[in-house]
Amino acid sequence: MQVVAKMPHIDVKMQGVGMNYFLDIIKKEIPSVQIIDDEDESEDIDDWDYYAQMKSRLTPAKVLKIRRENAGLTQAALAEKSGIAAANIALMESGKRNIGVRTAKKLSEALCCDAGDFVS
Repeated sequence: MQVVAKMPHIDVKMQGVGMNYFLDIIKKEIPSVQIIDDEDESEDIDDWDYYAQMKSRLTPAKVLKIRRENAGLTQAALAEKSGIAAANIALMESGKRNIGVRTAKKLSEALCCDAGDFVS
């Protein structure tokens, strides 16, 4: 089951007692919500124009900063975890230094993500 409140959608899987009560609350609080109860009606996010626009705005520098902040790390903590100097991380996040393949691999290991996130 999907609950679509805004683009992109929010994917929620529910089962058990109280599910209908919960759905009634969502419908009351978000009148424009679209609830899809059939997996066949779901869409691939890669096909959405909204997603393509958002993805095109993300530079490797922005992705690095977002990934670091989402991991709850400071630049210094990421430097220690990745073996990359904190000054270089700051330069990469500001877009003043490119992220090479080796560096992308180190960052991806430290941040538990795909190295391709940091290469444009």
